[in-house]
Amino acid sequence: MNQHYMINQMINQPFLNSNAFVRSLAMWMLLWSVPVLGIAYAGQPGVACLTPMAWLLALPAGWNYVVFARGNPGRQPFMAGALLGAILGLFYGILFFGVSTYGMPVGTDPDEIAKMWNMVLFMIMGGVVIAALLSGFMAYRAASLQRRGQALPSIGVRVR
Repeated sequence: MNQHYMINQMINQPFLNSNAFVRSLAMWMLLWSVPVLGIAYAGQPGVACLTPMAWLLALPAGWNYVVFARGNPGRQPFMAGALLGAILGLFYGILFFGVSTYGMPVGTDPDEIAKMWNMVLFMIMGGVVIAALLSGFMAYRAASLQRRGQALPSIGVRVR
């Protein structure tokens, strides 16, 4: 393909591919929330403390966004991937808040309450920023590989 055609194809795309966005977001939200909620329900709410590890799930989320878009990831794949990662990080932070609040109550000591709020804010803000960057860069990388003609496989999870 010539360069002029590829640039016109990118410009004529919407900001993001909503179908691919929702599919990738739902996939990686479920992958983290179902085990966390199940393990917390089984009496181990400390699993929520692994939330920073979940931020790494933004990498395959950004990749799968581009794969699911089938060559139409939007005008700015980095921004679409970053938005996907930010929403994912926000969701993971809110999940941490819910599980830690109900599964590991801190009591009435003001110092403990302040520490808990600091931890929750860190998980939410850190998740939004870090997951956005990871997902954005991965979406950008996948889109550039796709534009060069490389076939991209989707990243999935199999339960055995």
